[in-house]
Amino acid sequence: MAQELKPDPFFFSRSVSLGKFNLFSLAILFATFSVTIFLRIKLGSDLQYSPVPWYYPWILAVPQLLLLGPVFLFSCLGYKGMKSLFSTPATQGWVSALILTVFLSVSAVLGYSVVIFKLGITYLMPPQISKDILGEGIFVLANLFAITIWVPFVEEIFFRGLLLSVWVAYYGEFKSIFLVSLIFMLVHSHPGLYVPVFISSLLLSFLFIKTGTIWAPFLSHAIQNLLVVVVAASA
Repeated sequence: MAQELKPDPFFFSRSVSLGKFNLFSLAILFATFSVTIFLRIKLGSDLQYSPVPWYYPWILAVPQLLLLGPVFLFSCLGYKGMKSLFSTPATQGWVSALILTVFLSVSAVLGYSVVIFKLGITYLMPPQISKDILGEGIFVLANLFAITIWVPFVEEIFFRGLLLSVWVAYYGEFKSIFLVSLIFMLVHSHPGLYVPVFISSLLLSFLFIKTGTIWAPFLSHAIQNLLVVVVAASA
């Protein structure tokens, strides 16, 4: 008998099989990824994030609206509802855990970059972000919002708040964290980002499970993106 998620009171109180949940959620993710790639090519950028014209970040963040579809549709399925995900972290030391996650993620990027540089494998180096990524005028605010608020929020809601919180109940914590991180890694499309992004996703997933709220991984993700922007703009 197919495994089923708990009935969703906002979706006609009908049960949804785990297989259908996976198929629908991953189909939406694939559609979002495909639209983003199409826009990247159409706008003249390559698939490797370099160099990205100043007006691209907020445009490329728009397709992520699609990810909110399954989030709202399945918001009350599984063992956690949206209300609990947005609750204040009750775990003591969650701020310290958040800071540690940022530190370890940044350390992973630096350590990985040094190793790849020493090995001379240039195509596996993390991409260089354009110094002008934020652009000028009003686009600075739009791009900054897209990179440090919108993208981290939507990605954390989808990958941790939806996929991970549902999968943990059926696959267990470690398998679910691995699967979510693997998918999160693949949608970043640049081979130089695979290892750092995978490690960061592992850390964000553990942080989510430890705190039981989306705010901790969201803030960690947002800080990491902000650091990338600051380093790029300062280069």
